Amino acid sequence: MNAEKFHLEAAEALTAWYNSHKRVLPWRLDRDPYRILVSEAMLQQTQVERVKSFYARWMERFPTLTSLASASQDDVLACWQGLGYYSRARSLRKAAQLVRDAGLTTLPADPEFLRSLPGLGPYTVGAVCSIAFDMPVPAVDGNVRRVFSRLLDLSEDPAKAKGTALIAAHAAAILKLGSPHVLTQAFMELGATVCTPGATCKCAQCPVGRLCAAKTAGTQAQRPVSTRRNVIERRRGAALLILVPPGCVVRRRPAGGLWSGFYEIPWLRGEADESAESCLSRLTAELQLSDPCLDLELEETLKFTRWQVRLHLWSCRMPQPPAGCDAVSADKLTGLPMPAGLKRLVQKALGQPARKQLELFPPVR
Repeated sequence: MNAEKFHLEAAEALTAWYNSHKRVLPWRLDRDPYRILVSEAMLQQTQVERVKSFYARWMERFPTLTSLASASQDDVLACWQGLGYYSRARSLRKAAQLVRDAGLTTLPADPEFLRSLPGLGPYTVGAVCSIAFDMPVPAVDGNVRRVFSRLLDLSEDPAKAKGTALIAAHAAAILKLGSPHVLTQAFMELGATVCTPGATCKCAQCPVGRLCAAKTAGTQAQRPVSTRRNVIERRRGAALLILVPPGCVVRRRPAGGLWSGFYEIPWLRGEADESAESCLSRLTAELQLSDPCLDLELEETLKFTRWQVRLHLWSCRMPQPPAGCDAVSADKLTGLPMPAGLKRLVQKALGQPARKQLELFPPVR
């Protein structure tokens, strides 16, 4: 089959299938570019079902781009808390401010302008342009790569530059033969619900199965090819829950790097093969604590993209916070932007509800 016929038949089949099989999702209720941007930012590396509640909370708190641009970073991070990859929230706020500073109240139908905004890579720009503005700009993410890797039976890694360019070219050609806002979402929907990873793919339900070269060759379970290896580095670590009047001790993360601008209880990730006890010694020295009376409370694993930390939590009581730290009450603690894993750790150690424990905590004399 020649390319032109392939593209036309794919466009027709995907349009009909999407219009009758699409899921009802809150960010599909309209084509407002701001809502599309927020949903795409949240959906990066996060499951759809998990995003739904966060999306509803976000849109209630920041219903427009201008409301987000006017919000404080703390409010934005607190609303994003629990989704992880917090740079996405900071980038959304910064992008909103740049749009506002350009004299606009929403995202424009201008791919070059959109590419200049922080956090908007080729995929996000393609999603906004095609879904909001019906422009034939492809949005190529993992789902779309998998769909086209099978349709074309690609024997090379589609995440590399050559594979991505080839897929983008085919996607753009298909978008020009129909409604881009429908077809872009059809690519995404197909990858999420039918053309799923490995042997879980539902080829019998695929609207473009007759066009699929991998299905014909029987290689769909081996597509896409991946040459990348994700190596998870595992470490131990130590954390301190320091109880002081009127609550517990937190400190703020420096700008840039992990959890930029968030609050945390003091903790350290250990070096390779370092014990939690050794890490604790370094942490107490860093905080200039002299012989604190420590109790081992519990352990919790913090998971990141490329490493995991088995965090051991100790607690102690002090009359005042160490230098560089602050004391917060239970009310303030629950509202602070704090990484979800650390906040769960604190709440487990204090017991539920945490507020009750902090209110009953006796002052140090």
